[in-house]
Amino acid sequence: MSSAYITPHGGTPQRATPPDGSGWAAPPAPVPAAMPGAGGVGLWVFIGVVSMLFFLFSAAYLMRMAAGDWVVLPAPPWQLWCSTTLLALGSLTWQLAARTAGTAEAMALSAARPAHAAHGVLVGAACLASLAFLAMQLWAWQAMRVNYPVAANPSNSFFYLITGLHGLHVIGGLLAAGLVWLRARSRGAIALCARYWHFLLVLWLAMFGLLFLITPERVQIICGPFQ
Repeated sequence: MSSAYITPHGGTPQRATPPDGSGWAAPPAPVPAAMPGAGGVGLWVFIGVVSMLFFLFSAAYLMRMAAGDWVVLPAPPWQLWCSTTLLALGSLTWQLAARTAGTAEAMALSAARPAHAAHGVLVGAACLASLAFLAMQLWAWQAMRVNYPVAANPSNSFFYLITGLHGLHVIGGLLAAGLVWLRARSRGAIALCARYWHFLLVLWLAMFGLLFLITPERVQIICGPFQ
């Protein structure tokens, strides 16, 4: 086992004696892994609860599809494609803000000020993209309710229910993001917002595919004929 040596000023190298007096240098203690904070654990729990909620709505959607009065939704209007793009941009901007905030905290205080301003701007841009997503969703509702009102068919009702519920979760995220933008702007808080927006994007893509790609014929191919 190797020993550690020190060289006094103007002298010969001597072996350094550790505090225990054994004459051998103890190996450095391993650095403990960082434990997830309460905010991170709470967010994962919340994501799990919301995922289960939408899973139950998806299961109800597929079971209701077996009824004879089911009418397949039309092709999604262009507003929904735009809103999907806006949500993806918001998720990407949150990720950039989290990375910029991490760079700012790793730099010296004088050098971090420009980066702090940069990730503050990114947080604001991500919130604006999410607000535009909600506005585009409302525009899509206006475009669809003329020929596909809520009560006309169960598929229509599910569309407004699922997209509206997703929009409520986006609004809740925006309220939390507003507090982050006005107060904390720390790397940890921004990273939690980024994680939540990634989840909202994945959830929206799953619901989008459920509403517009899943048809009774495809369900029968996968699961067998309806009883």
